[in-house]
Order: sequence, then C-alpha cells, then structure tokens
Amino acid sequence: MYNSPFTPFGPTYLVGTSPVQVASTNNDNPTSYRVRNTSASAQYLSWVAPSPGNATPTITVAAPTAGSPKYATLGFLPTSVEVFGGIPANAWFQASAAGAFEVTPGEGL
Repeated sequence: MYNSPFTPFGPTYLVGTSPVQVASTNNDNPTSYRVRNTSASAQYLSWVAPSPGNATPTITVAAPTAGSPKYATLGFLPTSVEVFGGIPANAWFQASAAGAFEVTPGEGL
C-alpha cells in the first residue's frame, strides 16, 4: 500500500443489503477502499474476495457479539468516512442496511 493521498481507481458504488462488486476501471487492482457510511446511525459492512468465474457471492452481515466474532466485517460510526487497505482487489461488499455505504476502489491513505 502506498503512503500517499487516496487516489480513486474507479467509480463510487452504493452498497446496501445485496452484494455489490466494487471494481476498478483503470486496469490496476485497488489496494485500498474509501468507505463512507451515509447513514445517521452506526452500520456494519462485510466483504468477500471475488471467486473464480466471479459469481455473485452470499455474504452474511451481522454485528459481532461476545463469543461470536465476525470475519471480514467492520462497524462504522454514523456518517463516518474511512480508508482501508488489505481488503482483496475488486471485492464484493454488502451492508447491514439499504443504501448505507458509498465505496470507492483506489490506492493510498
């Protein structure tokens, strides 16, 4: 991952309760994603890597609880914006609420 300002590699996708693939459009694999919680309440976002053949995956989004951690899931404060690295390139995302997130593929912090 580069330690430079975030540079978008494709469009911003609206992510809700159905899986959405957030893919770059510049022939480079994104190393980071800019994520904006558009909701006025806390929300959860989960992701999975693309599979061979790129079929639409099944993603379960749930808040972690004591003794039940959730893999590939992050919680977001209301109306927050974060940039994350280490999520697979051209990943699929799903939110805990309809239209809760805007996700942009790219590179940088």
